[in-house]
Amino acid sequence: MFEKLLTSIGIGNLTIDTRLEKTTFNEEEPIKGKVIFKGGSCDLKVEYIKLSLIERVNNQDEDSDFSEFDHILHEHKIKKAFLIKKKDRQEYEFEFKLEHIEFKGEPDEIFLKTHVHIDQSMGADDEERLVIQR
Repeated sequence: MFEKLLTSIGIGNLTIDTRLEKTTFNEEEPIKGKVIFKGGSCDLKVEYIKLSLIERVNNQDEDSDFSEFDHILHEHKIKKAFLIKKKDRQEYEFEFKLEHIEFKGEPDEIFLKTHVHIDQSMGADDEERLVIQR
């Protein structure tokens, strides 16, 4: 069901894939997906996973060096630490409901950012664009 590979992060021997059903959504339907962990040649402890829906907003501050900023719409965090054993595979499903989110503007696109924090302070981020049909 989740065939669309959205992002893939490699940390050491561990591979983390974020998959969605699709990357284009209307405002009434939920964004459903899963994060898939594939263990490598050694065990690794995952401290937490954080998925963030982000809206890019034009920055009206004339004194700023940045033309836009990220407005976090919603975050889904798996706070419980878990172990990915060597050559093991684990999956964690998530869902965001756009109808419950308050946008600053009327974006045609938003971004899903995946952040994974591994034991010993290693972390990795990746993000991908999602289209909103109005």
